[in-house]
Amino acid sequence: MRTRSLRLVHAFGAWVLAGLLLGKTLPLQGQADPAAERLTEEQLLALVTSAKLGEVPASRIVELIRKKGIAFPVTDVFLLELQTREVDPAVLDLLREIRGEGKDFVATKPAGANGPLPEPKPPATAVAARLEEADWPKFLEQVREKAIAYTDELPNFICTQITQRSARYFPGGWRPLDNFVAELSYFDKKEHYKILSVANQATTTTTMENLSGTRSTGEFGSSLRSLFDPGTRAVFRLEGREQTGARETIRLGYQVARETSSRTISYNNERTIITAYRGRCWIDPESFQVVRLEDKAIAIPEDFPITRSDGAIDYDLADIGGRKYWLPVRAEVLLVEGAARLHTRNVIEFKKYRKFEAEVRIVPD
Repeated sequence: MRTRSLRLVHAFGAWVLAGLLLGKTLPLQGQADPAAERLTEEQLLALVTSAKLGEVPASRIVELIRKKGIAFPVTDVFLLELQTREVDPAVLDLLREIRGEGKDFVATKPAGANGPLPEPKPPATAVAARLEEADWPKFLEQVREKAIAYTDELPNFICTQITQRSARYFPGGWRPLDNFVAELSYFDKKEHYKILSVANQATTTTTMENLSGTRSTGEFGSSLRSLFDPGTRAVFRLEGREQTGARETIRLGYQVARETSSRTISYNNERTIITAYRGRCWIDPESFQVVRLEDKAIAIPEDFPITRSDGAIDYDLADIGGRKYWLPVRAEVLLVEGAARLHTRNVIEFKKYRKFEAEVRIVPD
């Protein structure tokens, strides 16, 4: 399915590094948000690159992470990227420790020359502020109801789906493979795909079913509905409040057993398996809408060619016919073929949401 984006360090990395080593904070669009104190992915990758060049010791990177904290969730994919860059094991161990303690978005608070860092500001939303352990079962049920009703509340619409595909043979770097563009129509509570181009070449014969390479579906509600369906018997845990983009969110962890799972992985249209999976989701506490969903297949059979399958979906408000709906805006999928050490990654963007007009006739396959 989908997973978090990995961004390369650009030419400004050296400038980022200079600011970090001097103990300065780089402003983000002029805002004095405390979150700006924390290290971003780009800043950490710049430090790792500079350490490999001998410009900064790994111990200094560890010190900066402990002092400033990090402003992004530590995903398996990001850790894999760091390993590819031959990062010092001490940095990896610290990031795993931060993730294990649920501090992916919480700055650590060591005492300094001016005393301890100030406490983080409380969440702006009243619901997030008052959510306590006793409220947890009710909150979960409200999220469940929202997820199950999600597809029922969506209008018929059309959007453009752009998928960029890349690959690498581990431990090499990522290289672009190709792209494909599809017109995605949603009606009768189902997704319908019409492939418009592959590798920038127009096509009238390619379908989602015969398209070669990595592909994914289910971003428009089926993943949510399946996860929160009572029959799936997902085990949820409350992990705390977190800043996700510009929103205060509630982070949940979850796990689903294979016996009740509907998560599938197919290999070359020859073999399909159902896997157990686990992950996290981030909830807007006012609307009870999932704004980000991450998942990872677990207990994949040893004889199956795909040894890893991760995914992520980001949702945001989009306008359709003058009304706002929560819809996917970005998704990512990462697969690893173990024997060949081949990693493939799809980055998917959903653009140009518009109303499904009555005069537009689309015949399902």
